[in-house]
Amino acid sequence: MMLLAIHFEDRDELRRKKLPGSFWLSQPEDDGTQFFWYICPSGSGDLLVIMVGNGFKPHEAPSWKWNGSWTEPTLSPSVHYRDHYHGWLQDGYWKECG
Repeated sequence: MMLLAIHFEDRDELRRKKLPGSFWLSQPEDDGTQFFWYICPSGSGDLLVIMVGNGFKPHEAPSWKWNGSWTEPTLSPSVHYRDHYHGWLQDGYWKECG
């Protein structure tokens, strides 16, 4: 399964529309970290948040490296949400693990 990651500029709109795999990013903190809010790609409708760094992986765990793209985001490592979803966000698409 591949699912397009759609960026929302407004977090409230992300919450209202609940499109699986869509996301919103907070403004950077002083240390450069940001919060990546997303709707679980599994279709559960859950709103989730992870800590990311633009071009770096924050030291605090759990955290992810973000490539800085709003249109073709890539996160590393894979995103694992309990028993709902495990996959990669690469080049703007969510790709489920095996």
